[in-house]
Amino acid sequence: MLSSRVIASPRRGVWKDRSGHRKRVWLILGAGVILFVALYCLISAIILMRVQETTPPALAAQLQERHGGLYGPAGRTDIAAYKLERYVQRRPDILIVGSQRLASLPGEAFTASVYNAAGVADSVEQLSAFVQAAVARHAPKSVLIGADYWWFHPDAPSVRPSASQDSGFAARLIDPLLWVVTGRISIGEFIDGVFPTAGAMPGIGALAVLDGQGWDTYGRYEGGLSASVGAGEAPLARNVHVGPSTAALQQLQALIAELNGRSIEVVLIIPPASAPLHLALATDSENRLLPLWRDALRSLGQKVFDFEDPSSLGATDCEFINDISGGEVAYLRALDAIGNYGGTAISQGIDRDLTASLIASNAGHIRIGELLPADAPTDIERRSDCDQDM
Repeated sequence: MLSSRVIASPRRGVWKDRSGHRKRVWLILGAGVILFVALYCLISAIILMRVQETTPPALAAQLQERHGGLYGPAGRTDIAAYKLERYVQRRPDILIVGSQRLASLPGEAFTASVYNAAGVADSVEQLSAFVQAAVARHAPKSVLIGADYWWFHPDAPSVRPSASQDSGFAARLIDPLLWVVTGRISIGEFIDGVFPTAGAMPGIGALAVLDGQGWDTYGRYEGGLSASVGAGEAPLARNVHVGPSTAALQQLQALIAELNGRSIEVVLIIPPASAPLHLALATDSENRLLPLWRDALRSLGQKVFDFEDPSSLGATDCEFINDISGGEVAYLRALDAIGNYGGTAISQGIDRDLTASLIASNAGHIRIGELLPADAPTDIERRSDCDQDM
């Protein structure tokens, strides 16, 4: 006898179970991702706030004036805005200005008030914009300009004054992860950012608080060989088979005329290069850029100190961070040479006895031992190919 009972397909029930299982898996995975992102954002926010990484550059300069310490942001920032505000806060008699090559020049070598605005210029245009903005807010007695010859290369890119951009706190939450990936801070420093120890360093910015790197109150960069601010060789540093740019020279001449018109002394220095780079440039028979550029600088009617050859200072390669960046001791030698010449407000503001003493006790090294932090390793500022002891 035929039955009227409907028999349900077992396959349909199995399909429903599988579909529900997949939904649950995706929900769990989605919840896990959301939880992970939320946890990372919380950790990142804690680090950013604890190290004051998002402090605007101008505000950081004001806080440093009150509390001291270093300013060392790990992310990109407007260094020119920070340095301009530091200059205004300090209101020095002497303004030193140039590229990151001057970052090791120590302000402690002066008896006069001084500020080192190293790092604000990678072109004559940037140099001019910063100096004009600075003297409009405070007129110094003297400006010491560190001029890089590749700024005057006819193929040099136009590097305009930087503009401050605030990407907002939420957009900065990815930064701590990028610092670790790019090696700006270590995993240990990242963890210390979340679980701070009692020995945290004073300062503003992740590098300052977690690694002891950053700009000091004089404008020098504390960090030596490992300094992230250390300048690498410029792309045009060895491309010297051309004459200097007339437009760049005219722009520098206009800046100097403006400063002279305000009775501000202008002194130019050609920063030292390493012996190998100097030798390569000096033996290049087709090198037209440096000789013609030097002649053009001297024709401006200002005092020019040419330290491109390190032997003129008695400096060794062990006193250089890299081929174009001298260390603190190399720049002490430069200041001692300027002081020995006399006749300028800058030379009169240099403590000759102190510089001579520090050169004698630190010759052959990048850093000045007396300025190192008390807990710094004794070999932290020694190049791998130099075997002298601090």
